Amino acid sequence: MNIVITGATGFIGTALCQELINNGHNVTSIIRPNSSKKGKLPKEVNIVELPLDKLDKMSGNYDIFYHLAWNGASGADRNNFDIQNSNIKYTAEAIRLAKRCGCQKFIGAGSQAEYGVVHGLCNEDTTVPNPFMMYGAAKLASYHIGKILSEQLGITFIWPRIYSVYGVGENEETLLSYVIKTLKKGGAPELSACQNMWDFIYITDCVKALRLLGEKDETVGLYNISVGEPRLLKSFVEEVKNIVRTDGELRFCAKTIDLNKTFWLEPDVSKLKNIGFQHEIEFSDGIDKMLKNSN
Repeated sequence: MNIVITGATGFIGTALCQELINNGHNVTSIIRPNSSKKGKLPKEVNIVELPLDKLDKMSGNYDIFYHLAWNGASGADRNNFDIQNSNIKYTAEAIRLAKRCGCQKFIGAGSQAEYGVVHGLCNEDTTVPNPFMMYGAAKLASYHIGKILSEQLGITFIWPRIYSVYGVGENEETLLSYVIKTLKKGGAPELSACQNMWDFIYITDCVKALRLLGEKDETVGLYNISVGEPRLLKSFVEEVKNIVRTDGELRFCAKTIDLNKTFWLEPDVSKLKNIGFQHEIEFSDGIDKMLKNSN
């Protein structure tokens, strides 16, 4: 199939490009003009340099549209109203572009942040979202607006809510990268109590799930993207320490957190499994891959 992707130079986007190419698809990437990350893309990718506010200038014939681009996905920008609000419009413009280009499906990039803090299993159809960040609120608004607009335009709308993705190539400021790097240097990572439930999914498994959402005829609506084997975050961190094989201390409770604004990741992934998804990389294997690729 002919597939177009925005946000292709990001952690998930680059891996998705490679996953789609490996499975015989033709990929076109819309990236920011003069992007410093252009060289990260696989050589087989067709590149269109276009800012998000100029999507109406693009044309072409495609089958599936993945919209991963999102401004302000990390740091303080996640609570910046103006930045997050702009993403809602860009999502709508991406859906319009998908329709103009003849796409049968539009696949966005939702987030577990849409749910907010839920102590217990999160189900796509029964859990009521209650985001506490602008980022999660904008993702949720994009879902609702995107769903209605797609219905109006007659295009299948799919909204994966992506959980905690890790792996080689991730941002070095993430928890796992921080713990690995600090322990390797003989330091003691400063952590919260890590008593919240968590669920990690390795990057190649994440993009495999996204590929299946595009390939399977029956997919529509919401899908939680994760492994579905949650446990205490403390358990994951302790496993990282064992894999690094260090005597370094894990300084739990060194950081205080607001429990009302601390994610609890316990996703129901039965819908994802119903389309044939099974994860391939166990957590320990993923950490081992990261360790071998770390400096």
